[in-house]
Amino acid sequence: MTSELRLPALALPGLSPDSLGNYLASLGLLRVLSRRWPSTRIAWRDEVLQVVGGPTSIDELLDELVRVAATQAEADVAKREWTQYDKSWSEDQKKGTKAKSGIPLSLWQSKAPEAQLQFFAAHAVPHARVSFNPLLGSGGNAGRRDFAAGWKKAVDTLATAPKLTKGKGRSKKTPAADVTSAVTDERRVALNALLRGLPTTWMVEKLAAGSWFSEATKLYNSGQATAREGQISPWAMALACEGLPFLAGGASRRLGARSARAVGAFPFVTLPIAASAEKEADRLRGELWTPLWSRPMSLAEASTLFSRGRAELRGRGALTPAAFATAIRERGVDAGVSEFRRFTLGRTTSSNTFEPRLEARFSLTTRVEVGAAASATLERVTALLEHRGFPRDGKRFVGLRGPIESALLDVAAEPTSSEAGIALLDATVSALDRIDRNRSFREGKVRWEPLPLEWLASLFASEQPGTEGRLALSLVSAFPVAQPFATYRFGVEWKYGATYANYTHTDRPPARWVWGPGDLARVLGAVLSRKLLDQEADANKPHQRGRAPLPATASQVRQWLAGELDEELFAAWLARLALFDWRSIPQEVRAIIQRDDASVSKADGGLALLGLLQPLVDQRRLVIRGLSDDDLLAETTGARTTEAARSLVTLTRAGNFDAVLRLAGSRYSMARARLAAFDVTFAAACPDRLVAALLFTLSARDRAVLFERWLRPRRRPQRGEAHV
Repeated sequence: MTSELRLPALALPGLSPDSLGNYLASLGLLRVLSRRWPSTRIAWRDEVLQVVGGPTSIDELLDELVRVAATQAEADVAKREWTQYDKSWSEDQKKGTKAKSGIPLSLWQSKAPEAQLQFFAAHAVPHARVSFNPLLGSGGNAGRRDFAAGWKKAVDTLATAPKLTKGKGRSKKTPAADVTSAVTDERRVALNALLRGLPTTWMVEKLAAGSWFSEATKLYNSGQATAREGQISPWAMALACEGLPFLAGGASRRLGARSARAVGAFPFVTLPIAASAEKEADRLRGELWTPLWSRPMSLAEASTLFSRGRAELRGRGALTPAAFATAIRERGVDAGVSEFRRFTLGRTTSSNTFEPRLEARFSLTTRVEVGAAASATLERVTALLEHRGFPRDGKRFVGLRGPIESALLDVAAEPTSSEAGIALLDATVSALDRIDRNRSFREGKVRWEPLPLEWLASLFASEQPGTEGRLALSLVSAFPVAQPFATYRFGVEWKYGATYANYTHTDRPPARWVWGPGDLARVLGAVLSRKLLDQEADANKPHQRGRAPLPATASQVRQWLAGELDEELFAAWLARLALFDWRSIPQEVRAIIQRDDASVSKADGGLALLGLLQPLVDQRRLVIRGLSDDDLLAETTGARTTEAARSLVTLTRAGNFDAVLRLAGSRYSMARARLAAFDVTFAAACPDRLVAALLFTLSARDRAVLFERWLRPRRRPQRGEAHV
């Protein structure tokens, strides 16, 4: 039996991963300690950096780093233990900039010493042009911030003994060893404070670290002066630069082979999120997604993670935040990563510099709980954004991509949040509406897949849908597979098969697209009229029997007829639900609707007219005990026809209810169902609302009860009573 091996572990709360500079310093610390202790590993647990398998105590760690800093003062470069950072490629970079070519840097790369290549690969990728890592500016500088110069100042400061204050220095009799000890203590105190998160007084200005450390940037309107230079510990800058070689990536992954044009790729670095407002355009330079892991990784393991750290989606490199978020939600845990933190690199007080900002945390521990539905939703929305015809910002700001991408990142960060999911649907609907109403946008022929219906259940995870949502569910789910509601809501053509389904915005709006501004009841009436017209045009094709997978209740329909709904919210739910794939209804979606055992105990005039007209308009069966065991209006009776349905809709919209009752009575007579005669005049406060209500589906039981109230007394079933 082998004995248990226990590795020493040190917690360093000062290097919080909420700071991009501290994250780089954590990687640099791993690189430095691994030279003395090859078994050193790092991980993050409860937001705290853990150093495992290296030094046995914090004092031993401090001694080693102080020793490394002291060797920098020696004249022999070979003995220096910091990785040399001098940007030896600068002259060749200037030649390439002048010639607008990547050849000079490619030639330099082919002759450069091996020790310098890793730093260079983290800064730039030469091809026809040169792609620069946005984290490192243009080859190592951002405006006047020269990162290599900041590194040199930091390591020189650590290597040189700070001057002692006059009057408090040593006397001539003080041994030189005591001075060295005092200097060493000063370094140790500052380093100990940095690693433990304690206050420190030894800070240095102008280390060019403001692009990674927010506290290193110039602070304006501070105190009695207009500005104050930012200050950070020289240890932080030296360790952060030591971590930069991790961003070099693997040699085989530095260029996107399938990209429309060659683009340099750096580990976990993406293009910036698209702007949502015109004034935000070009504010961001890029984004860095820092991976955190809870299982300790050695230097070799971390290097391997970063070398293959270019996420892929559908075989293509994930170059945008949306694509990256989708990719890590699907495959992030395969590499042992438990969390990503998204940092944006944005311009603030100067257009030449940038500063980091922590935007979101993406925990991957809930991947199993989220399931495939959320991942499929993210992938399909990302595919919409990546479609080559989707409008993009250029010289003219469009602003379609930004809101969708921002909402998508919120869903990726919190897949179980219903608010984030609804915001994503609303942003997508808004973009599709703008595409529909712009001729130049339509020429791009944007294509998108409907969203998986299984994800819909997460939008109602915390509470049942309201009346507006229930009515929208009953309406959208009732449309046939061959002609879903989305074809009337958006200007799209629908194509589907056994393995594919997609909508395409054609260059010319299809005649079926009848949705538009105005009174919602009138718009829904136009949808019904067009639906019946399409049904009549396909008279030679076998009609698909009407569906009612998610029926509404009579009380909810009554609220619509009475005008008691929030119509803006109802219209929003109709648009949201139109984005989903309604070809088949999974059980988890059916569970959204709670079973309603209440009977139609009270039917006012609007509901009664609905019960009379709806069976003649839709294609669903009407089963009345004592009259029919299958369908009262079966095709063999000839009572239910598209022509008759269109006439009923037209007469109802005109408010001619006498003609409506005569026509309906004659159609039911063909099915041997005699209606009662009434010596009264029928009317409706809003005929358009009644026509729109014909699109709402009721349960088979409610339909039968409402219709039975119209039958002659001698033909009523013997059970119960019916009244009109």
